[in-house]
Parts: sequence; C-alpha cells; structure tokens
Amino acid sequence: MFDQAEMLGYLGDSYTNKVVERLNRFAFIPNELIDSLATDALTQNWGANNFVLKKYLAAHVAWSIEQGRFTVGGDQFYVTAGHLQTRYGTPLYLAFSKNRNTGREPYYLVAAGSKISAPQLPIPPDIPPAPVLPDRAEIVMMHDHILGDNASRFPWLNQTPRVAQMCAISGAIQWSINRGLHLSQWYFGRMTYVVPLYLQSREDITAAPDLIAPVQVNPDSLLVRTVLLPHMAYGNSRVAVKRHDQLPHWLIAAWDEHADLMTEAEIENPETA
Repeated sequence: MFDQAEMLGYLGDSYTNKVVERLNRFAFIPNELIDSLATDALTQNWGANNFVLKKYLAAHVAWSIEQGRFTVGGDQFYVTAGHLQTRYGTPLYLAFSKNRNTGREPYYLVAAGSKISAPQLPIPPDIPPAPVLPDRAEIVMMHDHILGDNASRFPWLNQTPRVAQMCAISGAIQWSINRGLHLSQWYFGRMTYVVPLYLQSREDITAAPDLIAPVQVNPDSLLVRTVLLPHMAYGNSRVAVKRHDQLPHWLIAAWDEHADLMTEAEIENPETA
C-alpha cells in the first residue's frame, strides 16, 4: 500500500531550502500534533510556532523515506520523529495514513508520540555525513553581499579597507577550521558547515563568536556567500544533530535569546535574512 518510489515522488526534489513547505506538500500536519511532540520531547526551544521542530521533522521524515527507515502496518506507515526522545529516553514516532480528501496532500499525519501501536516500530534515519574539507582549500567570498549588504553586522570593521575586511574574515574562517570549531548544518538539500568567526577576541572559544559564516564545500575551495549573527545558525544546525545539547553552548544561548524574534522565513533560510 505504501511504495517507496511513490512516496519519494510525492516528496519531490530534495534540493530546496523550503523543507517545511516540502513536507507540507507531502502530508497534512496538524498543528496540535506538532505541539504535542514539542511537549513530549526533551525540553528545548523550538522557536515561534515550533517552526524549528517542523524543520527538523521535515528533514528527518524525508531521510527516513529515502533510506527505507519506515515500517508499514495496515493503512498506516510509521517513521521516527527523527532522533527525538522523551525525557525518559523513549523514542517518539509519527504515523501517517493516505489522505482520503481528493485534491489535498497525499498523506495525513494521524498520530505522534511515544505510544504508537505498530506491527514493527521503525528506527531513526542516519544523519548524512558532512563533506570532507579539502586540504589547503581557497576561501572564496562573495564580498559584495558580505561586505556591502551585511556590513551592519560588523560595524567595528567599517573603517577598515575592503581588502583588509576580506582578509580578516578569511583568516577567522581558517583559524576556526584549524581548531575544529566548524559545525555541520543542513542547507539547500545538502550537508554543509557553519564556521564561527572570532574577529575581536579569541581568548575564550566557548564564548559566542562575533559572526558565523556558512560555507559550501567544493573540491578545491570553500565558498562563503554571507556572514550571519550567531543565533541565525540554530535552525539548520539543529537538524544535523541527534540532540540539541550536542550543539555548542554559545549557539543554544544565542538562540534562546533571539528565538522569539526569528520569523519562519528567517529560520527556513537564514541566508536571506
């Protein structure tokens, strides 16, 4: 009744930065079930309207189907709610049925939680590995967007010549990568990295950086399209870890401070913020 190829067809192209919209085309997701998952899972800040949770589920549900990590029983199929667990360590699950309403989403989320009755419970999907960083990669920056459009994010560099600004950001990226401070993130259908930029002080690398730089890994270069404020990385980085406490403390603290101010559009694609 549930064919993997058919389900993948309904999911559509994974190369998108609108993963929540992609999930919403695949299945009708009642808000009350999202709210109940947020209550059942280990306590964490999912932002306004639990949108980070929706993004997390959008990526992990797709991975479950792509990796065949779903089970079937009767008129329902089951996936885990990613790697989410209750505070007692019990996995959380999602149960979907086919949507009988014509002209609507092909599937319908009918239940969510730890008490799912299924002939066989599914296991979580593997989080895709981040790409290997090439040795001695050139750092290529889209300087007009970084140093022009987003210059207000680093006012302490405004009086510095443009070339010096580029060198400062490039050097900060390399410094953090050399110390293994880069974080995995899921962006536009692939695993990439965000790199913390310590531009004013490097005395405490457990403290929040001045900025973060999303980087795209190419065979011989790292492409940097923009620089973001620290809290902007949370949504994409949360998708890439099993538990929120696996993220750096500075990122969780920055997110908690700004979560209520972030719009759904900014969480979905922080690079356009």
